[in-house]
Amino acid sequence: GAGGQRTDMAAVRTALALLMVAAARGQAPPAPAPPPAMPPAPPLPTQAGEEPFDHDAHMHASRERHLTSMSTSGVHYERGKWTYGDYRIDVDAGTPQECASACASDEGCLHWNFHVVQHRCDLKGEATGHDNGAPDWISGNSVRYKPRSPTGEL
Repeated sequence: GAGGQRTDMAAVRTALALLMVAAARGQAPPAPAPPPAMPPAPPLPTQAGEEPFDHDAHMHASRERHLTSMSTSGVHYERGKWTYGDYRIDVDAGTPQECASACASDEGCLHWNFHVVQHRCDLKGEATGHDNGAPDWISGNSVRYKPRSPTGEL
């Protein structure tokens, strides 16, 4: 209310007066006080005896479940993701098989990436490399993808 505004104005006047005195003396104004430390985040609520949710364990379990589902698909797949060569992002596909199928039916697609937790499908054109160290992605090649030979010739 009005009382809070008066207090705020008084603080502003005091700060300005201190700045003016410091400037008149040729001194730098005093450094502002550091902000108060943030309190630690409260622990996540759990049921009696229940472990807190482990995001890494969930990601690894999701990846293994999706990799297992691909084992009989007849489609090329591997752990990791294709880098660069973005062609179509966040395509409507809820499984790696649907993502691979979206790539196969799109003439501009050479590779696909599927995020195992978010169920995000990205289609790639000419990609420059594959990142095997991305544990939360599964990727694959379209049948139209032809790797370049070491000399750069097709």
